[in-house]
Amino acid sequence: DKAYDYYKGRTEAYTKGYFSDSLAKKIPCSIINITKRVIDRISLVYMKAPLREYSNETTPDYFHQRNFKMQRAEKLCNLLECILLKPTWRNERIEYDIIRDWEPLFYDDDPLNPSAITYPLSVRSSVMDTTPELWAYWDIEHHFIYEKGTGKKLALEDNPEMANPYQILPFVSCYRDGKPESSYFDTDASPDLIATNEAANVAEFNKNANIMFQSFGFGYITGSNIEKDKLDIGPDKWSFLGHDGSLSMVSPPNSVPALTESIKESYKMLAQNYHLSVSFVEGTTAESGVALRLRNQELMDARRSDVERWRQIEFKLFEVEERLIAVEQGRDAGFLLGLDYEETTEILSEDEQRLKWDWELDKGIIDVADILMQKDPDKYPE
Repeated sequence: DKAYDYYKGRTEAYTKGYFSDSLAKKIPCSIINITKRVIDRISLVYMKAPLREYSNETTPDYFHQRNFKMQRAEKLCNLLECILLKPTWRNERIEYDIIRDWEPLFYDDDPLNPSAITYPLSVRSSVMDTTPELWAYWDIEHHFIYEKGTGKKLALEDNPEMANPYQILPFVSCYRDGKPESSYFDTDASPDLIATNEAANVAEFNKNANIMFQSFGFGYITGSNIEKDKLDIGPDKWSFLGHDGSLSMVSPPNSVPALTESIKESYKMLAQNYHLSVSFVEGTTAESGVALRLRNQELMDARRSDVERWRQIEFKLFEVEERLIAVEQGRDAGFLLGLDYEETTEILSEDEQRLKWDWELDKGIIDVADILMQKDPDKYPE
């Protein structure tokens, strides 16, 4: 939950927990969303939708927003390390639910493959809604909805027998680093990323406090005949101090540059943990395509293993989709023949791109239409 909050930028409560309530009310709370930037950058597999080949060409007509959901699933999997994908027959098509919170149940001796899964259903956003929290239960033979706390089962109109019509668990487990060996939930939700993001937010809060309270210096008053009740203190106010009073200012050291540098250094070390170059932190500048490829070589190497892992997930996902189509429509979905995960677009200078096109035209690899599609893919979709 904390990792998901950081990805969504809901971090104010975590930062203010390090400070007293009286101070937290006086300082604006900064939110630096390092977590989202890193996770979005390393999630490269579904940056471009893969090309899927099916033996039955009509099968993809049943899939709703599949590419978008897979892109989101990759990001959440990289963040949380483990998620569930659930293809669901809804509105005469297959929609894809991403489940972040669930409970596996084990009825046999296999500790890595659950016999049943239960998870909370989506809730209504209305504050006036009084519906109790509902959970779904699935095993190979049974499926029903029940109320959390009371355990009361709710029969569905289209499934009064509370049977599982698919006779399989309609879920696909997605692990960032593959299924663990020691236990089903031997996973961690990016602890290094969250800890660094939290430290950066706390440092930013301290910077804001420095600017708020110390940028004008500390003022102090000396004298014996000063009417304290009439003093009006403030950076834009002057006070009458009496005949022997004096007002002085002390300028504390400016710690803002040191805090800024500390945050940046932590950010750089974190980026390297995730196969990102230092330039990711400092911002990109104009570079040749060769220089960019060298900088991102480590990230591209990591993507190759990610592609193979998600390829296996796609085939497992199709097994569930195939069963849903067979049960709900009585049709044969055929086979998933292959997947082609396209490489991300190369970033080249104008001269490099022109030379590349000239060489490909000369070799007959592309024609002018291909160049037009590359220059303006929105106008000339593939």
